[in-house]
Amino acid sequence: MSRTKKAGAFAALAVAAIALVAIPAGAAKPSQAVKSEVTLGAAGYQGKVKSASSSCTGERTVVLKQKGNGVLSRVKSKANGNWKADLEDLNENIEIPAMVYAEVKPSSPPGPVAECGGAISKTVEIAGG
Repeated sequence: MSRTKKAGAFAALAVAAIALVAIPAGAAKPSQAVKSEVTLGAAGYQGKVKSASSSCTGERTVVLKQKGNGVLSRVKSKANGNWKADLEDLNENIEIPAMVYAEVKPSSPPGPVAECGGAISKTVEIAGG
């Protein structure tokens, strides 16, 4: 290989190395998700979605699940974060006694918040009888 070709190859490698280093430094960091919390009341079928950002409380899909049985009900939280499972769905799907919990998945609301974090509630026992 001639001296000119070697110099050209070295220059191309140097430019490629600089480009690889520059891309991560200049790339925008993904925004962090706003922390969310979902609660489940002692009765096991209602609760609240909480967050520091009001855009992360309303219209969130809350999934009520039973351990070992899966999804019992899906419902949207109200603007203030309150939610209540569809009792018809709940009665149709639940196996008593039941260990139930609520879950909200991460979401991207309209507005300034890039992403609302997901959350899982504590588990509540619903006894029969």
